[in-house]
Amino acid sequence: MDHDRRPPDATQAPRDPRSTRRAMLARLGLAAGLAYAAPLLAGMGVARASDGSGPSFSAPSFSRASVSGPAPRRAAPAARPEMVVLLPPGTGTAALQAAGYAVLAETQNITLSRRAARLRLPPGRSPAEARAEITRLLPGSLASLNTLYRPDALTCEGDDCQAHRMIGWTPADQSATPRIGMIDTGVNPDHPSLRGQSLRVEQVALSGRDAAGRQHGTAVAALLIGNVQGRAPGLLPRARLIAVEAFHSRADGAAADAFSLLAALDVLIAAQVQVINMSFSGPPNPVLRQIVIRAHEAGIGLVAAAGNGGPGAAPAFPAAWPEVIAVTAVDADNQPYRQGARGDHVALAAPGVNLWTAASIEGGRLRSGTSYAAPFVTAALALGMTRGGLSAAEARGQLARCARDLGAEGRDPVFGHGLLTGAGECTGAAPQVFSVSGE
Repeated sequence: MDHDRRPPDATQAPRDPRSTRRAMLARLGLAAGLAYAAPLLAGMGVARASDGSGPSFSAPSFSRASVSGPAPRRAAPAARPEMVVLLPPGTGTAALQAAGYAVLAETQNITLSRRAARLRLPPGRSPAEARAEITRLLPGSLASLNTLYRPDALTCEGDDCQAHRMIGWTPADQSATPRIGMIDTGVNPDHPSLRGQSLRVEQVALSGRDAAGRQHGTAVAALLIGNVQGRAPGLLPRARLIAVEAFHSRADGAAADAFSLLAALDVLIAAQVQVINMSFSGPPNPVLRQIVIRAHEAGIGLVAAAGNGGPGAAPAFPAAWPEVIAVTAVDADNQPYRQGARGDHVALAAPGVNLWTAASIEGGRLRSGTSYAAPFVTAALALGMTRGGLSAAEARGQLARCARDLGAEGRDPVFGHGLLTGAGECTGAAPQVFSVSGE
């Protein structure tokens, strides 16, 4: 993942090389020879961005709770759990504060017509106990653990891949001007790939927390709208992109919690974007689900990375919700990304291995991950809605129908319907309509 590397603590005594190596492996998510074990959704329910930035050997990202053996000494103590709450209309947080809950942030969500609050639990209170207590104190509220979501990426080495050619994307496709939204880490509008492009950057309030770095968000934005003079032009360089920065910096990497994602989706729904790209993944959250449903009902196309948990991982969200198109990654030979999540919810495959993408300041890096496959589907969905005049449901159905079958015949849990194809690769047939009850 795109984590800043920090120097070791100078106050630590020298360690035995073997223990140092074990600690290093633990930080990279490798323990006891289980190099590619699936990450656990444990503790705070950490979800990861679906890219593969990080070490070049494409090791999976793990939450610290999933790593066996001693944790690195520099790890910060576990913070008290937090809750995200949708308050009943006309109700404040006074009753919660009186019960010992600390209100860390509060905001009005226009889409849901309710206020949302981010709470720290009182000492000794479990999330389950807190949920029951909040429901009792504020009837009609909806409370959930304030789960975390992370980008899914790893840095790679090798030659540039011909991703546009793989899916039949043409210069004519690059001329479309849809209105696209994305939720991610920071984006550097001064990167040469993004300079002069139609890019609006918004940031949700992080309540005093430091904003995450710009590596992941800049790379995803460049894949979508990077200018044509760059080494790897964006899929839709003339599109209008609204990028909402919702991730904060933590000791274990960049993360966005459900509270911030709730606000970010509210911004993009109000901006009336056609499609929203979500190159991150995490656990299910009933509060976040409410606004995802609203976005779907508003006719917005929703695309998310399937996640980099590996073949045995549990479904990751928001991708696994039926309103969202779950995207996995394949390499230049149409082989599945070995860390890509699998399951019946996977809808489409797209290039996502050894992609040349923008770095945070200038130049670029080769990266892998489902984070980088998602923008291909976002662009194709936006193209169908803009040029084809299709609804989000119709455009989604057309992408499924036109996909090039890979793996087992028909839809399968590895590739979904198959490899995404560009508009020029699929013509002449009436679009089908997608329903959230099935495809």
